Amino acid sequence: MAMNISSTSGVDAALTAVQSVEDKRAGLQIALLRKSLDSQQQQAADLMKLLEGKGQQIDLRV
Repeated sequence: MAMNISSTSGVDAALTAVQSVEDKRAGLQIALLRKSLDSQQQQAADLMKLLEGKGQQIDLRV
């Protein structure tokens, strides 16, 4: 009994599905990294705002 293995549509479909999952995973990782970076940038900006007024002298002499 001979097997017909000339048709690769099943293998192609499986590879496409795996690649699709990998692409989605990579996209989610990028989105998570971008969100993390945005959060860290916002925290740095908030810290810089806190430090802006420090160390300045106000002369109140009349």
